[in-house]
Amino acid sequence: MGTVFKHVADAALRSVANEICQQCERPEMPVYGYAGTLVDPHLAANVALAQEEPEVCYLCASCIQSGNVRRSNRHDVAQTVHSLAKDPESAWQAFNQLPGIPLFLQGCFDWPFCCDSWCEFSGSPLNFLHLLATQQSHQYWEKGIGKQPRPFANQGPPESLREISLFACRSCPACYYTDQFS
Repeated sequence: MGTVFKHVADAALRSVANEICQQCERPEMPVYGYAGTLVDPHLAANVALAQEEPEVCYLCASCIQSGNVRRSNRHDVAQTVHSLAKDPESAWQAFNQLPGIPLFLQGCFDWPFCCDSWCEFSGSPLNFLHLLATQQSHQYWEKGIGKQPRPFANQGPPESLREISLFACRSCPACYYTDQFS
């Protein structure tokens, strides 16, 4: 389990350079991509700006976890929450605390959900052999399980290994991977 984000392993964190948190505006804080809206603009460092433009793209970990932001791409995971969450309210609360990691090239936020919780993102395969091993040891996830993955053994590697995201359930041995190809 990550120490910065509950559902992102520390080794998989990727902060965004040369940006500042759009809520607290503390320049010394690492920031992460986040597509969302401030719930209460009065809690922002620049209240006037937050009232005029409550949409945010970059936040620090503290602000993502503060409960004052709501992800804008809820429709991407609505079916996942509806069909798999025993406690939808808790699932939505945890969803709002997920940073914009990993890379979602297709613009579709597709994060595996298992044992009534979002899985932990652990990174991407290190090389092509690791990717092939992942296809044997992890279950493919595309808005749930059951779809057929790309056959990398026959077609070769993706353009970038960052297109493949690895996840693990923190409650059971299940592991998943997503493929956001360009």
